Amino acid sequence: MLQSHEVRAERVGNRNGREGTSNEIGWSGYVRPGEVLPIRIRVVRTENQLRKAIKVRADAYGRHTPAFADALRIVEHEDIERSSLVLLGESKITGEAVGTLRIHTNFDSPTYLERILQLPEFLQGAGIAYVTRLAVANGPNGASVKLALFKALYRYCLATQISWILAVAREPVDRDFVRLGFRDILPNGEKLRRPADFGDVDVRPLYFNVLDAERDWRSSGHPLYGFMVQKVHPDIEIFASVSSAWSTPRQPGARRRPADDVLSLETAQIMAV
Repeated sequence: MLQSHEVRAERVGNRNGREGTSNEIGWSGYVRPGEVLPIRIRVVRTENQLRKAIKVRADAYGRHTPAFADALRIVEHEDIERSSLVLLGESKITGEAVGTLRIHTNFDSPTYLERILQLPEFLQGAGIAYVTRLAVANGPNGASVKLALFKALYRYCLATQISWILAVAREPVDRDFVRLGFRDILPNGEKLRRPADFGDVDVRPLYFNVLDAERDWRSSGHPLYGFMVQKVHPDIEIFASVSSAWSTPRQPGARRRPADDVLSLETAQIMAV
């Protein structure tokens, strides 16, 4: 069948007096599916991309906790752990980083909240993605960038059979999480003091049900249902990028690889995240 198709395509090209293309053999009405975004979201897999993510989060955190900004201008151990992924949002026009977040799964070891909190029984023994270092560049499109990052996170969790997303958020960022469907882990919205790696602030521990999200959004007529579930966004490239994720943890000060800084791959790492 493939051969006969190629022969037909060649004949069409010959009749037109030039080499045939897909548009010239009956595909002129083809429209690429999906909604185009002004940004692209992908998994960080080079040192240059990681530097961009570090800068945007240090700048963002510096706006509300200036004393903490300098501490974030370095590669953190969690950035290069085997079970961690860093997502990066970039402007398609300028190439500048406009947002980032980090995902740490519990496939290899407990996440931060699993270590410090007695989680409810329904969260125990399940696949968890702990989200931290959410940061968006200052500008008018911050809400859109944040939403695109969350869709990337949500789709990644679905693909890797993660049931729950955990996060901690300060005010007023916690309200953004709640609008998406996050709920309190602690009773009565009780907060957690997290001085070590969050700028010495009180944060609200939250959880999100990945498996029930689509049903809940649809049944409630949630305004984000179309964006999160129905629309296709080719600019959210996490699945293409995951196949090229870092294969081994990077050590601080490690020697740079040549050219594009892309690190070697290993199937075990891809499966681990």
